[in-house]
Amino acid sequence: MEPRDDGSARLSLAISGAGRGIRRIACELDAGDVLQLVLFCEAAGVRDLFGDSARSTLELDGLQIEDDPAAEELRLTRRTGYSEQVGSLGRALFQTEMAGLVDICLTRAEDSRHGAVLKEMISRVPVPMPLYPRLDADAGEALRHRLHEMALMLLADASQTRGSALGRLLRGKKTQEQAQDEVTALVGALARSLFPRAALSH
Repeated sequence: MEPRDDGSARLSLAISGAGRGIRRIACELDAGDVLQLVLFCEAAGVRDLFGDSARSTLELDGLQIEDDPAAEELRLTRRTGYSEQVGSLGRALFQTEMAGLVDICLTRAEDSRHGAVLKEMISRVPVPMPLYPRLDADAGEALRHRLHEMALMLLADASQTRGSALGRLLRGKKTQEQAQDEVTALVGALARSLFPRAALSH
């Protein structure tokens, strides 16, 4: 992963095949794609806390990434026109490569116009404990921290979108309570979307 100052990045993967030399999958990602990829990576970490081995897939423009925890690998499919390239890499390597991008996206969210306010609002939102009953206190706190980071990245991005309703609420002195309601709703929805199977099966 090669991040750029404007939030975009270049993804490249070298693949060695028997008797076929080295092939390379390369893809340009805009800032929106990078954020989706970062959130996909973070969501995989959340599911790992539960031992959730179900596959999940991210579809970007011309790039599909499938996470298979049971096989401990990710499968990348790059499509350009009528051609298709496929490669795989270990999940641990993916998490290592993504760590820098996660930090960059989180820093951008914290430094955004409403970053400080959003971070404070998110910190007030309790994550429903029944959603993860098997986790001990330390794991539960790690999960809460990760969810709060994901929520900050999502909300900071949404609040900066032109014409954003959340942005208007955050700018108004008399609409801070409404903004808090929006933040609370998103954190709850994010939590439920990430591990509904774990909540239902325990």
